[in-house]
Amino acid sequence: LASTAGNVLIIGSVLSLFGFIMYTLYDNLIAESGVTRVYNESLDLLRANPTIKALLGESIAGFGEPTHGQRQRQRAITHRNSVDAQGRQRLYMQYYVEDSRKQSPYVGVAKVDLAESKGTGSWDYNYIVVDLYLPGERGRISSETFASRVEVLVTDEFAREVRQHEARQRSQRFAVPDRASPDGSWFSALWPASRRK
Repeated sequence: LASTAGNVLIIGSVLSLFGFIMYTLYDNLIAESGVTRVYNESLDLLRANPTIKALLGESIAGFGEPTHGQRQRQRAITHRNSVDAQGRQRLYMQYYVEDSRKQSPYVGVAKVDLAESKGTGSWDYNYIVVDLYLPGERGRISSETFASRVEVLVTDEFAREVRQHEARQRSQRFAVPDRASPDGSWFSALWPASRRK
């Protein structure tokens, strides 16, 4: 009885591990929103963009978060799943691109955003943009080394969302805040929290 239970436990463990591996492979390589699939598709779109070609050259390589050790290009692609205000699944991804021949002075940070189409189960790009940097000391990139932004793909819907968000922020910036809740605006300095109580 004990050996039968042990065998069942071992077989169950092996099947669970196999199922996990198959799910991970499907989720990354085959699923429409799989990280590897989105990475490969978006990198192909970058390579086909004439502005990116002119700035980074014909042979563009993509890679994950850079490190300064032996395995410099072996890092995973940064990505995040979320749900937006409309209840749609969103996938945000960021990775680095550069001229594999090292002839271009730029290093690019590619930012990709996809949204799931409600009811269809398919995914659509919201944007693909590349921020170009001139690397500083030891190849580091920072806001001081920012050169320009190239919009590879930006949908009208996303551009409209950005304009609406910016308009809301502008209107909130100049709105008179509620005296009961400090918001960190310039009005808070004139009406300190201690006087609001």
